[in-house]
Amino acid sequence: MAAVEGWALVDGRGTPLSEASVPVTDAGWLQGWVAFETLELVDGSDPGANLERLRQSAAALGIPYPGDALLRRELAEVHDRVGPAWVRVDLTGSGRRVVWGAPIDPSRRHRGVRAARAAHVDHPWLPGAVKHRSRAAWAAETHRRGVDELLLVDAAGRFTEATNCAIVAVVSQTLYTAPWDGRILQSTTLAGILARAAALGITVHREGALASGPWQALYLASTTRHLAPVLELDGEPLAGWDDVGRALIAT
Repeated sequence: MAAVEGWALVDGRGTPLSEASVPVTDAGWLQGWVAFETLELVDGSDPGANLERLRQSAAALGIPYPGDALLRRELAEVHDRVGPAWVRVDLTGSGRRVVWGAPIDPSRRHRGVRAARAAHVDHPWLPGAVKHRSRAAWAAETHRRGVDELLLVDAAGRFTEATNCAIVAVVSQTLYTAPWDGRILQSTTLAGILARAAALGITVHREGALASGPWQALYLASTTRHLAPVLELDGEPLAGWDDVGRALIAT
């Protein structure tokens, strides 16, 4: 969401995105004490699932939640100003609220990614289902390895989630993806993909694929990527799209 165009509301005050600001003393920005959501807003879309996840994250972090009605109004204003947009909502530990959006970049959707495996480590105090801004360690390691995403692997050797995405593997025409058992974020994008898989008669197995393989294809799912193939893992090329992945993105 690096577009320079867009619209933002900071505590309800609207401004062009390039002019939006938050005080440098805000506790959220100083400490990474922020609950957030990223969603795609187009005509007819319903942010209900994202708002529910945001409410739960805010509660787990001890952050005030302003209510669905207010956030829906502000999301609607961003959509009215920007049109189809990727929108981010940030709620900080000091009670500040930022809702901002930028035009959708269609070139990012389905773009292949480079990834590396890394160990899944449970947070000592927060469930994995909480979406928060305290991600400096992930960001630094992703940068150090020169990849787009880290694919996290649990003690059983199975993929759990990526640093910013859900992981989906295709094994013998079956989708494998980790269960939403509290360890990982419940991806709203993945929920839509799994619903499409069900409509197409594609079998889904709610267990993370073995990180050692074999799989016919490996994909990441997120708001801005939708479904994107992993083209490189730990420096080794992967096959990219397969028939199941192509079926899932076909209109």
